[in-house]
Amino acid sequence: MNEYYIRKGNHYFKIIKINGEEVQEEIQEEEAEPEPFVVVEEMPMFPGGEVELLKYIMEHTQYPEVAKENNIQGKVIVRFCVTAKGGVDKVEILKGVDPELDKEAIRVVKTLPAFKPGKQGGKPVPVWYMVPINYTLK
Repeated sequence: MNEYYIRKGNHYFKIIKINGEEVQEEIQEEEAEPEPFVVVEEMPMFPGGEVELLKYIMEHTQYPEVAKENNIQGKVIVRFCVTAKGGVDKVEILKGVDPELDKEAIRVVKTLPAFKPGKQGGKPVPVWYMVPINYTLK
């Protein structure tokens, strides 16, 4: 069985040769997710709400040893996209403190469980979400 791909205009096809005959199959491209909204009618919701989100972050954050040794503290602001399916994507630092603390903030945010997606016009849409992560030594 041989296969190859061709393009006709804006359409892509996979051609498979089976027993000397060519079978053509159109390839459906996944729609690219639209640019995330900043404000929507119904904002994304973490399971249990904002308090549970901050609790999750606190319980899963590991203070980097290098930052402890150098007495580095501060607030990291992380921005991420809650996708139309509730996943976390496009994680970035808006306000950093130190490369080690920033890296840990990104790691923790990437482990967040699914959100209830935000909605606009009754339909789930991607939405930007920001969360502060405080690093304090006692």
